[in-house]
Amino acid sequence: MPRHTVDSPSGRRFDEEQLLDAARGVFHAAGFSAAQITDIARRAGTTKPTLYARLGNKEQIYERVVQREADVFLSWIADAYARGVDLSLTELAEAGMEPLFRFAAERPEGFALVFRGDRTGDHPASLRRHVINAVTEQLAALIERRQYAFGAPLESNAAALAAACVGVAVQVCEHAMEHGSDLDGAWQLAARFVASAFHGLDFDVLVQRGEAPAAGTMPS
Repeated sequence: MPRHTVDSPSGRRFDEEQLLDAARGVFHAAGFSAAQITDIARRAGTTKPTLYARLGNKEQIYERVVQREADVFLSWIADAYARGVDLSLTELAEAGMEPLFRFAAERPEGFALVFRGDRTGDHPASLRRHVINAVTEQLAALIERRQYAFGAPLESNAAALAAACVGVAVQVCEHAMEHGSDLDGAWQLAARFVASAFHGLDFDVLVQRGEAPAAGTMPS
C-alpha cells in the first residue's frame, strides 16, 4: 500500500498511515459514537484541521480505517489461497486459516473493527459481510480447483463447504480474542477441526442424494 504524507498548517509532515493508525486506536478504544476528532488528532500528534483536510469528517475517517483493515486482510487471504493449490488437505486447512488468526494477532484493533464493529446497518456492517463473502468465494474457488483432494468433484457443494470453513475460523478466532486465549493454539485447533471434517465427509451419501458425482479416494 503506497504511503502518503500530509502537511499540517504548521508545516509539519504527517504520514497518512500514521493518521489512520491513530484513528483506528481511538475508534477501537472508545467506539464510534464516543470517539472525537480531537482525540484522534491528539493521538496522532496533529491538529483537527489537518485531519479534516486530509481524511474528512469522523464518519469518513471511520470508514477509511475499516476499509484499510479489510483490504489488508483480504490481501493476506489472497496470497495464502494462491499458495494453497498444491498443499495437502491438512496443510491447506492450516494455510487457509492462518491469515485470519495472524490478522487478529498483529492487528487486533483492525480485527475488532472489521469483524466486531460497534455499528450496524451502515457501511462498516456491509463491509464486514463483503469481507466474509469475499473470503468464502475465494475458498470455494480453491476447493473447486482442488476438488479431487476432497474425495470427489464437489462443484455443487464448494460454496457450502467454504462457508462452513470460514464460519468455524471466525467463530474460533473471535472466541479466542474474547477470552484471551492463545491465537496460535486456536488456529491449530480450528484447522484440525476443518481438516477432520473434510476427511470425515461421506461422499457415498452425497452421490446417493445427487449432490456429487461418484467419489474418488479420500487422501490420508
